[in-house]
Amino acid sequence: MTKNRKKIMPRAAWVFIALALWAAVLVFFFFFLPRTPGKKFARILSKLDIEKPNVLLFTLDTTRADRLGCYGYKEAQTPVLDRLAAEGAMFDYCISCAPLTLPSHCSIMTGLYPTYHGVRVNGNTALSDVHQTLAESFAGHGYQCGAFIAAFVLDGRWGLKQGFHRYDDSFELHKYKQLDLGQVQRPGNQVVDAALAWMDQQKGQSFFTWVHLYDPHTPYNPPEPYLSQFNSRGMSGLYDGEIAFMDEQVGRCLGWLEQHGLANNTIVCIIADHGEGLGEHGELTHGYFIYDYAVRVPLIIKVPSPGFRNLRISSQVRTIDLFPTLLEMTGIPIPRETQGQTLLPLFFQTENSPGLPAYSESMSPNLQYGWSSLHSLRTNTYKYIEAPKPELYDLDEDPGENNNVHYRFPRVVKQYKKDLKHLMEKTGHGAPKPETANLDQDTLRRLATLGYIGAPVAGKKGAKLADPKDKVEVFNDVSAAAELAGVEKYKEAVELLESVLRLDPHIHQAKLLLSTSYVELGQKEKAKIQLDGILKDDPNNIQALISMGNILVEEGKNQDVISLAKKTLSVDNRNTQAYMLIGEVYMNEKNHRQALEPLRKAVEIQPKLTRNNLNLAVCLVGLKQFGEAETILKSIVEKYTNYPLAHYHLGLLYEEKNLLDNARSEYEKEISNYGICYQARFNLGKLLFKSGDRKGYIEQMREIVRIAPKLPEGHLFLARGLLFEPVNLQEIQTLVEQGISLAKTPDLQALGYFLLADIYSRKNQPAKVKQALEKATFYKSQQKQN
Repeated sequence: MTKNRKKIMPRAAWVFIALALWAAVLVFFFFFLPRTPGKKFARILSKLDIEKPNVLLFTLDTTRADRLGCYGYKEAQTPVLDRLAAEGAMFDYCISCAPLTLPSHCSIMTGLYPTYHGVRVNGNTALSDVHQTLAESFAGHGYQCGAFIAAFVLDGRWGLKQGFHRYDDSFELHKYKQLDLGQVQRPGNQVVDAALAWMDQQKGQSFFTWVHLYDPHTPYNPPEPYLSQFNSRGMSGLYDGEIAFMDEQVGRCLGWLEQHGLANNTIVCIIADHGEGLGEHGELTHGYFIYDYAVRVPLIIKVPSPGFRNLRISSQVRTIDLFPTLLEMTGIPIPRETQGQTLLPLFFQTENSPGLPAYSESMSPNLQYGWSSLHSLRTNTYKYIEAPKPELYDLDEDPGENNNVHYRFPRVVKQYKKDLKHLMEKTGHGAPKPETANLDQDTLRRLATLGYIGAPVAGKKGAKLADPKDKVEVFNDVSAAAELAGVEKYKEAVELLESVLRLDPHIHQAKLLLSTSYVELGQKEKAKIQLDGILKDDPNNIQALISMGNILVEEGKNQDVISLAKKTLSVDNRNTQAYMLIGEVYMNEKNHRQALEPLRKAVEIQPKLTRNNLNLAVCLVGLKQFGEAETILKSIVEKYTNYPLAHYHLGLLYEEKNLLDNARSEYEKEISNYGICYQARFNLGKLLFKSGDRKGYIEQMREIVRIAPKLPEGHLFLARGLLFEPVNLQEIQTLVEQGISLAKTPDLQALGYFLLADIYSRKNQPAKVKQALEKATFYKSQQKQN
C-alpha cells in the first residue's frame, strides 16, 4: 500500500498543477482564432514546383487505430497503410468527436464539433448549408471536387454534398424494405471503381477527391481470399479481413496516382470516423460508448515532400483538426468559425508537445433511448467521462480504460468536469439550427419505422436518467433486433424485442421497432398496442404519433389521422410530417383544395425539402394549376434528376395537358431511375396502347404483375391487352380472377367482371356471361354512388 501511494501521489500533484495549463490550452485552441497560412510549407512545395497539390482523402469507416499494422497490431494485413505511414506523418492519438458515421464526418468536413454543427446522431438531422465544408473551400479555389460514398448514412441528402461537383451516392434503396442506415452499403471495390473513373477525367487540373470506405462495418463478410484467410478467428478475424480488403482498395488508388505521375503532386490523407467495440466494455459494435476503441482513430498524412517521411507524432490531435490542416497545406484561408487547429506546426517540431484536449460525445443513449448522454474530455494523461456514474481513466497506466479512478483523484475530476462544461458551452455558443434531411416521403417513412427520424426522446421530469453502462446489454439486443428487421427477419426481431420489453417495458426505441415488425408481419393491431404504450408513457412522443398516423392512413381512418397530426402539431407546430399527413389524407380523398393549405405550410417551414415541394406540385396538378406545378417539378428534376416520382408526376402533368410525347418521355425517365415504379409503367403502358403499340403495352403490364403482384390493375389490364389477340383464354381468365380477388374498389371490380364476361362469351358459356354481367353492373352502380 505504501509503495502504491508513493507512486500515485506525485503524479496526481503534477497533474493538478498542469490543469490550469490545460484550461489555457482549451481557451486558446477552441475559440475561433484567426489563422495564418503555412508559409514555410508553401515554400517547400514551391521548391518542388508544386503550386496547387491535389488532395486525396480516404475516410475509413468503423476502423480502430489499434487494428492496423502501423499502429502495432501484429495480426493486421495492411501493407498499403503501413507503407503510407512510413512515407508520411502518422499520428498516434487522433480522437474522434463521436462514435457514429454522420456526426463524425460532419466534423471532419467542417472542423466543427457536433455541439456547433448540430448533427448528433445518424439520420435525425442534416448538416446546415451555413457551414463551410472542405469541398466548398477547395471548389472556391479552383479545385474539381468529387466524393465517392460507400453507405447510405452519408447520402448527400444529409448535407455533406455541399461543394462537390460530383457526389457519387447511388444506392438502390428499392432493394431494402426497411432502411437501416448501417446496412445500405456498397463494397469498397465499387466505390474505388467510381472514384478512379472520375479522377481519370480530372488529369491536368487540381482535384480534391474524397473516398469513403465502409467495409469494416457490420456485417463482417470480406470477399475472398480474405474470408478464408481470416475466418478461423471468428468475428474479430472477419473484421480484420474487411480492413485487409479495404487496404487493398486504398492501394488501387495510390497505384493510379503513381501510374499517372501524380503521386508527387498529391496530399494523401487517411482518417477514420470512429472505431468498433468488438465486445470491449460489453459493446459489440459502436455508437454507444466513447471509450478509446470507439473514438481513437488512425490519422496518416503523406505530403509530396521527402522531408516529411516517417514522422511519428504522439501529441494528441482531433479529427476536427484535419479541416484547417488540409486548407493550410493548400494555401486556402481557414474560416474563422473553425474549431479545429491546424496540425502543420507538428510537421516541423523536433519534439512532441502535450497535444490538444479532445472532446467526444455519444448522444444516442439519450436521443434514441431516453437514458443519459455521454461526454468526455481527453488529454494525453487522463480521460474524464461525464455520466450519472462519472469515470476517470489514467491513460498511461490503464490504456484499456478498465480501472475507473474517479474516487482516487477528486481534484482532477473537478477540474476536468469544469473544463468539459466550459468547452461544451463555448463550442456550442451561437450554433445555428441543424436542418432536416432532404428525404422523399417513402425514405422518410422507412427510416422513421426504425427510429431514425423524429424528435428526441424526453426523459420524465425529475427522473434520474439511466447510466448507459447499466443498459449496454439492452442496447445490444435492440441493435441486433434492428439489424434483423433491416434484413426482413421480422419474426426473429419480434422474439428478441419482446424479451427485451419483458425485462424493461419502457424502452420506446424497442417498442417502435416492435411496432414496425408487427406491421410487416400483418399484425397491425399489435403494432398499435406498442405505439399506444409509448403514448401512454409520453403522450407527446412525435415518433409514435407519426407512426400511428401512418398505420391509420393505410386503414383509411382519415379523421383519426388528422387528430393525431393535430396532436403532433400541438407539440411541434413546425412538424412537417404532421402537415404532410393531413395533406395526404385530403389528397387520398381527392380533396385537393383542402390539402393545399397544409402542403403549402410544409413548404413554408422547410422550403428546401424536395418532398414538400413535390407533394405541393402533385396537389396543384390535381387543382389543374399547371403553371406553378410545372415550375416546381422542373426545378426538382433539374436539381435531382433521380428524385423518386418527380418524373412520374411531371408525366402526369403533361398527360393532363395532352402533351403525350412529353408525358411518355417523363414516364420512361422515371422507369429508368426506378424500374419498380409500377405507376409510371402503368401510365406508359396506357399511352403505348393509345398509340397502337400493343406489344409495348403488354410488356409494361407483365412487368407490373412481376414487380407488384398484389396490385389488381396489373392483372386486369394485362388481361385486357391479351384479349385483343387471345392465345390462351385460360391464362387470361386466371389473370382476371386474380385481379378481381385483389380489387378493393368498385371500378376495378366492375372492370374485372366485364372482362370475365368477355372471356365466358368467347368460351360460349352464356349462363356465366349473364352472371358476370350482373356483378359488373352491380359494381358499376356502386361506383356511381361513391
